[in-house]
Amino acid sequence: MNKRKITACAVLTAVLCTGCSRDKTTLNSGPVTAENVAQVSALLREAGLSHTEEFEEWVKDTDEAETEGFSGADCRMTVFLLAGDQITYDSTEETYDGDILMFDLDAIENDPAYSMLKEKEDLFTTLFGEMPVPESGYQEALPDRWKQHGILFENDRCSVISIVFQAYEEEKVFVGHTGILIDCRDKNNIPSDYVFVEKISFTDPFMITPVRDENELISILSERPAYTVE
Repeated sequence: MNKRKITACAVLTAVLCTGCSRDKTTLNSGPVTAENVAQVSALLREAGLSHTEEFEEWVKDTDEAETEGFSGADCRMTVFLLAGDQITYDSTEETYDGDILMFDLDAIENDPAYSMLKEKEDLFTTLFGEMPVPESGYQEALPDRWKQHGILFENDRCSVISIVFQAYEEEKVFVGHTGILIDCRDKNNIPSDYVFVEKISFTDPFMITPVRDENELISILSERPAYTVE
């Protein structure tokens, strides 16, 4: 698989949330597992996100596949599962002819565990697939794509965070990583103001990471060794 290099940091695509109910059990930074997934799912539901039961199944399947080192879900599929019902749009790209999403689409089209994503496959490829670099610069590629298709994430309690990568050998960018940031400043079981939920990659676990604010999150994401080459 070609390595990619990071060329832009997080794009906030919704207003940060307010308000989460209280829980006496502390939810710390680390992998989402069968042991803590019920707590994480409750946090996601409180933020107005969808398909948390399927999310729990994905987590449990990943736990069971740990010895094989592979899971059929990745970061983009996870965000689309949880936030897709709150994403509205006027149009999508008519066809997808790239290769960045080949593993995502193979799972969506052929694995029953991810079949619920197939209904909006055109939106999925429009959100995350390769897109041209505008004259204003690569950092405007994703915002331009959303504006072009009238895409909105209609949730006032959390945000979709996307990391934009430049394609290795062409003047295009794509969403190389994405996750969901939840505001839990009034929640006493979270050791920070915000929580980021993500699936780092096909071969890595689901993760929950408390952060002080979006700037700390951007720093964490942009400094990951997996996102840089040479």
